[in-house]
Amino acid sequence: MWHWFTTTLGEHPEIAIFLALAGGFFIGRLRYRSLTLGPVTGTLLAGVLVGLTADIEIPDLVKTVAFVGFLFALGYNVGPQFFAGLRGDGVKQLVLGVVNCVIGLGVVYLAARLLGYGPGWGAGLLAGGLTQSSVIGVASAAIQELPGVSASQVKELESQIAVGYAVCYLFGTAAAAYFLSSLAPRMMGTRDLAAAAHRLERRLGVSKDPDTAPAYYSVVRRTYRLTGDAVIGRTVSQVESDSVESGHRLLFLRIRRDGEVVDATPGEVLRDGDVVTLAGRRADLIALGVPGGWGEEVDDPGLLDYRVETLSIVVTRRELVGMTIGDAFAAYAPDLFVNRLVRGGKEVPWSDRVVLHRGDELEVQGDRAHMEDSLPRLGYANRNRDETDMGYVGSGIVIGALVGVPTVAVAGADIGLTTSGGALILGLVFGWLRARYPVFGRFPPAANWLMNTGGLCTFVGIVGITAGPGFVSGIGQEGLSLVVAGLVVTLLPMVVSLYLGRYLFGFSTPILLGVVAGANTTTASIGAITEAARSQTPVLGYTVPYAIGNTLLTIWGAIIVALLA
Repeated sequence: MWHWFTTTLGEHPEIAIFLALAGGFFIGRLRYRSLTLGPVTGTLLAGVLVGLTADIEIPDLVKTVAFVGFLFALGYNVGPQFFAGLRGDGVKQLVLGVVNCVIGLGVVYLAARLLGYGPGWGAGLLAGGLTQSSVIGVASAAIQELPGVSASQVKELESQIAVGYAVCYLFGTAAAAYFLSSLAPRMMGTRDLAAAAHRLERRLGVSKDPDTAPAYYSVVRRTYRLTGDAVIGRTVSQVESDSVESGHRLLFLRIRRDGEVVDATPGEVLRDGDVVTLAGRRADLIALGVPGGWGEEVDDPGLLDYRVETLSIVVTRRELVGMTIGDAFAAYAPDLFVNRLVRGGKEVPWSDRVVLHRGDELEVQGDRAHMEDSLPRLGYANRNRDETDMGYVGSGIVIGALVGVPTVAVAGADIGLTTSGGALILGLVFGWLRARYPVFGRFPPAANWLMNTGGLCTFVGIVGITAGPGFVSGIGQEGLSLVVAGLVVTLLPMVVSLYLGRYLFGFSTPILLGVVAGANTTTASIGAITEAARSQTPVLGYTVPYAIGNTLLTIWGAIIVALLA
């Protein structure tokens, strides 16, 4: 039975690929405390196990297609934040992210030279020590372009990359998460990270606790029976206009009159005994003397039971970029109010004082009519639809691949972006274009995930399958030196960046930890940091450096091969 199974895997490599994916996602979900391997590392290890069972040959074209698709999707996701970081408050975060990545490359090069590593072990050290899985593909493509390297040598070098990545990633991820969440705050003079994060929350007007919800609601909806002379005989628009002129704002939504419920139109004259629904900020209603002088508050579920629309709105209007959320929505409150803010694919804490970036996605709620009327002045409604604009996605990959094909002779070697590097660059551009002009290029999250995570896992699964036979011997040959070198590569850039961020750029500790985690693309670390801080404020420093780190560390895969060849 076992012989039949292994023979079948060799004859049908497509089964081996899906077996590696299935096993990898199972392994990736295993958890020890707050640490998990994740699907990428899990699939690599599962691929190695599958590769040890049989002699399996998989065409290079399969993994190349998967990897090129992954890099485009990666660039597409981080493109808006990558370009947003080129100006405004993100500049300091961007600069520190670049410095961190350059230091990381330098540490990898020095360690590789000291240990006598070639391009295979060096690229594996870079990929695992700096926890950037995409380096595997870029370095593999660069190795295949090296002059005078045979097919057997390419396979050996790719095996070294896989072994180096797996060993260094396992230790590097755990070390980075522990260091940034436990040791780094003390090094920055912060003994209580949670207290520092909560002070930052108060300064930003943010209060987020995953186990609690605020008892105070800024925007409220109330029903009143009108009996006071302050509003009887006046139109809805007159009362609303007076409230705006007084520096406050309220909105009439519905009216119950003679047992019938009607919408509160601007010209409607308010009568004695009308029961009306008002929406507004609580402070405004109090300042306007509601209900005093108006009438009495009543409980009328029929008036309050109406549909509101919740939409994700992408900030595309130039005049809104750089404004605070409070200023941007001042003209629309209480018609509309913000529920949450997503930046660079991650939900971040927000308040009225948080500055908007182009490409920010705001979840906004309000009456459907007001929502639809306000949309042209706010941005693009990112409504839930499943279709992907494959013309846009395919064109981006094709253009990027063509851009990456040309090479330049440097020191006797042909250096170029390669098709995968070109796809990454055009992914950044196309993602940025989509954020600025989101009327085309739809790439919904599910499809993006399949090309992004699915493509990368397919690629590393194939790498693991082909590297399986040499994996055990590789660990025996370089295991201890890889562990030590990997920890140095992981931690040294972080230590330097922490001190630069504190004393040169002046970041607060919660933001600084997010910046360092983002620049090193350690997703496990940002989770450990926010858990230790009991706050999401470190994420405010994570998104821009994460975009920079994903881009530069991926490119470093080709650079380290050229340096060590």
